[in-house]
Amino acid sequence: MSKFCVNCGAQLDDAAEFCKECGAKQSVSAANANAEANTTPAAPGNDGSPIGAMGEKLSSMSSEQKKKIGIISAIVAAAVILIIVAVTVIVSLTKYQKIDCKELYFVAYDGINGQATAQVYLATPENIYSDPSFDSKFRESKYYEDYDYDGFVNSLASKWLLSKDDKDFKDAWTKFDSKKDIEKAQSKLIDEIEFKVDKKEVENLKNGDTFKVKVKYDEEKLKKRNIKLTNTEFTVTVEGLVEPTVLDPLSNVTVKFTGVDGMGEMELDTSALTDIESDAFYVYSDWYYDDLSNGDVVTVTAEPYYSLSGGYFTIDGKYYTYDEDSLTKEFTVEGLTGLEVLDPFEGFELKYSGVAPDLDVSANTENCPEVVQDYVYFEIDNRYGLDIGDTVTVTASVGWYAEELAEEGYKLASDEVTKKFTIGDEAPHYINDIKDAKSLDVDTVFESLLEDIDDSVGSEYLANAHVIDYGKGQISKINSVTVGESYLVAPSEVASSSNVLYQFLVVEAACDIDGASTTKTFYVLAMADSAYVADGELNIDDWVIEIAVSENKDELLSQYVNTESNTAEGKTLTTTSFGKAASSDSSSKTDDSSSKADDSSSKADDSSSKAA
Repeated sequence: MSKFCVNCGAQLDDAAEFCKECGAKQSVSAANANAEANTTPAAPGNDGSPIGAMGEKLSSMSSEQKKKIGIISAIVAAAVILIIVAVTVIVSLTKYQKIDCKELYFVAYDGINGQATAQVYLATPENIYSDPSFDSKFRESKYYEDYDYDGFVNSLASKWLLSKDDKDFKDAWTKFDSKKDIEKAQSKLIDEIEFKVDKKEVENLKNGDTFKVKVKYDEEKLKKRNIKLTNTEFTVTVEGLVEPTVLDPLSNVTVKFTGVDGMGEMELDTSALTDIESDAFYVYSDWYYDDLSNGDVVTVTAEPYYSLSGGYFTIDGKYYTYDEDSLTKEFTVEGLTGLEVLDPFEGFELKYSGVAPDLDVSANTENCPEVVQDYVYFEIDNRYGLDIGDTVTVTASVGWYAEELAEEGYKLASDEVTKKFTIGDEAPHYINDIKDAKSLDVDTVFESLLEDIDDSVGSEYLANAHVIDYGKGQISKINSVTVGESYLVAPSEVASSSNVLYQFLVVEAACDIDGASTTKTFYVLAMADSAYVADGELNIDDWVIEIAVSENKDELLSQYVNTESNTAEGKTLTTTSFGKAASSDSSSKTDDSSSKADDSSSKADDSSSKAA
């Protein structure tokens, strides 16, 4: 054999196309060159060729000279052999891709410090992704902020085991020229290597422990792929095992007792639980949250959703544990109060309908406490046809609401609580003396009449009464409306709805009559039945009001007020002047009109005397 590998220098058969050592393909030109280089020329004869001349020369040398030439030839031959051996060794040492086994593994720990187990894997990206603690490691890495999973995995993976698309893939495999050859070598490496550990050495591990790792592989198969391994046995020191977070959910739970002794309630407040505690435990009480008494014992339980396998459980890749003895806690009921006696008549008022002496009453609880409005019943005896000074009895009770009232912390002094109320002057009542009224709200009581007066402008009528001869002129302006005297005709003995209220309004109006402007004063007499007082204010029952208008006040008094019917025996005629100006949209209150109003007031006093 005289052929050598163009890649590693190994001696080959002359017809070999591939190297049996490194697998490199042999080029034809290289093989031919080797063949030519090793071709031995034909032996020369004694024909004057160099060989023939040398033979002749050797034959003429002495034996001593021939001996020296033999020694020199032996030395040269030995040197050539040494050179060949050295070259063979160097080629053998440099043609393989040497890989340190410490650069090929990673350890996946499962468990917590002191109770962990370990498994050793090839540090491929796929194996790293499958690590049970991958998520927690990733969250704690610098790659988490950008969610760079690939960057994180590649930072942990062995450079020899990176994906073929990684930029560092080819840089690691320096003994190979093509990516295809590297992939074959890497695939063989992954298939052949297996890490072996003593099972007992990788149980119940804690930080600082060590265990041995042996690499099992087929050396010859790896050599065929130009791979040699170093550090095929090494020691691993345990590190990075976490201490689990101890959860104590009941330390963050509070219980509040409210209500009264015997019917107390409890409120279980779990708002202070952390998110992890809320996810890991169901917190509840053994009580029904009501009918509690001081001294009762309530048990609160935190039931875990996760069991402790190996002394811990994980959520999102983080480790937690708990003390099973701390998952129940007892609370003694205290601070419940006795029932407070409730005054059901606090804020209670009588509500009136109708007018005395035919007054009806009912319960008005609008100003009572809410608990009274919700749970207390009121009954009123003899509630109809009442007059001022009459007395009614009101009875308060709770009936079926006794328990609900107790839950609010209250009770009545007895099953029924009574109170007497007397109908006072504040209740609506008919009057038989005009002086019983404090005032007259003209704008409200005679609102429609005032509107009619305003509407008289541009008309021959004042408040629907004809005051200017037909075709002679019209009212051009209402200067003022002043409240005059009030008269009341009523039964002498009993105030009733049979009374009649007479009310004068003094109207000063500017008029255009026969083309001339003049100012006239009109007396408007309003007559209404059933005058009554409510809260001291004068009102009328009937909104149907009769109207009489004249420029002569005495004429109206004589015709309507001081009649024989009104002054007959058994009736009382009383009068007063409230002295208020009535509002009117078209009225104009001037100093002159005020003076005239005063004059009419004086006249009213005179007519008042006459009426009396």
